[in-house]
Amino acid sequence: MSNSFHTLRLMPLYVGTTYLALTVALFFGGPFNWPIENTTTLLLFLSASIASISVGFCLGSRSSSPGGNLRAWRFCFRLGAIASIALLFPSTLAYTGKWPWEIGLVLGDQGAAYREMQVALQANESGIRLYVSIARAAFGPFVFCVIPFSILNWEHLRRVDFILLFLHVISIVIFSLMRGTDRETIDLLFVVIGTVVIRLARQSLVTGRLHFSVTRIFGFLLFFATISIIALALFIDRKESRMGGDDAFCVGETLVCSTRGKNQSPIVSKSMFGLEMLTAYTAQGYYGLSLALDSDFSWTYGLGHSPFLIDRLGNHIDETLYDRSYMAKINAAGWDDKTQWSTIFPWLASDVGFPGVPFVMAIFAFVWGASWKSSVVSGSDAGALVFLYSCILVLYIPANNQLAQTLEPYFSAVFWLLTWLTSGRPSAISRRKFFYRNGN
Repeated sequence: MSNSFHTLRLMPLYVGTTYLALTVALFFGGPFNWPIENTTTLLLFLSASIASISVGFCLGSRSSSPGGNLRAWRFCFRLGAIASIALLFPSTLAYTGKWPWEIGLVLGDQGAAYREMQVALQANESGIRLYVSIARAAFGPFVFCVIPFSILNWEHLRRVDFILLFLHVISIVIFSLMRGTDRETIDLLFVVIGTVVIRLARQSLVTGRLHFSVTRIFGFLLFFATISIIALALFIDRKESRMGGDDAFCVGETLVCSTRGKNQSPIVSKSMFGLEMLTAYTAQGYYGLSLALDSDFSWTYGLGHSPFLIDRLGNHIDETLYDRSYMAKINAAGWDDKTQWSTIFPWLASDVGFPGVPFVMAIFAFVWGASWKSSVVSGSDAGALVFLYSCILVLYIPANNQLAQTLEPYFSAVFWLLTWLTSGRPSAISRRKFFYRNGN
């Protein structure tokens, strides 16, 4: 079993670092010519950060990590599914000013849905957004575990569980469509893929091989490709709707722009628009990072890594807290921190300075690697959730500190991290039961 895990031990690291390297390549060699003046400094910092992630993950994946069983997985699953379904109604009202059954009004124009959501957030006519946010945060840990727990315990689901799972997924899709946003569906797809990888890794650890025929592998790849194409098409359609077409694309208002001739074929035009949108989403943050690297450090008392903490606690600790953060300095340099991304690094650097960021990333990567080992070798479902949250953080490294943006993911990630850390070590009996169950 140890030999089997040895071949899988660094797989998430290879995928994660390759993804980060590709985003850096898109920034420097993509369709936009970014006006940066500190290329060498930027590349050295990114190299140090990726290297520290690699070292941290390698050490974490070799560590003796927690791996106790979570016996209450079904309770958490059902509570999360019921909460997700129930919260759909007040959530759509609070965030969009509409009820879920009004979805027909937004299906035809996702750009309009997004703009209407922005208006509704500013007006807050329902007056319940604060309470909805608190409720979503309180049930966030359980809502997040629904998809992973259903996949990891698929054979043990009952009829009522399948019904709750179906309604949970429908609730996520409706909420995403009502808001005209992509994060919900992207996270859903990402969590499904990540959990399937954990399950397959567990099976390979038990048997030394994957129990999938060529037909099943082909079916899975076909399903994944279909879902990805649909998600990409919806993504591009939403952006075109927001921007009024695909004739031109600009980032940071008019900081960098890409235009196309009118005689260009629709297929080429859409493909270029998709590449530009992909570059803007996955690489624009490096420009904000370049601005931050040229700014002076002012300590933010350990709160600067989270906009939620700055907003809620800033006035009670230091009224100039936001002004001390790198985000304020990036904003002052002309890069709007409310509408543009600057990677995760300036958020962390506001608390520890840029020299300390690689060390923070190494600690995070240690948890990432340890939770991967725990979720596969020890069969820890709580470890699997920590691993998935770690993967989400890696996914959003070129954008922001996603897990600390709002109270809901912040509380949920901390909840499962503490649950995992306090779960204890797997006993020999529980380990045998886990491998026996998965071996069957």
